[in-house]
Amino acid sequence: MICPFCGAAMEKGCIKGQHEMAWLPDDKRDALFTDAHLQEGAVLLASSSIFKGSVVDAWCCRVCEKLVVEY
Repeated sequence: MICPFCGAAMEKGCIKGQHEMAWLPDDKRDALFTDAHLQEGAVLLASSSIFKGSVVDAWCCRVCEKLVVEY
């Protein structure tokens, strides 16, 4: 993939975590004690599994230090 920000080649990989991963709007980021994907406007990127954690495919541009996430 070519980086949409700087035009450099991107490296395919993944982002791993122990819990679910979700994108939240700025005004929802500080909500504590609530599953992220239940927040209004949230985009669930990866659900969590006891055995695998959570994994979401992503592309990394090491030139401009940006990630492009596939969900």
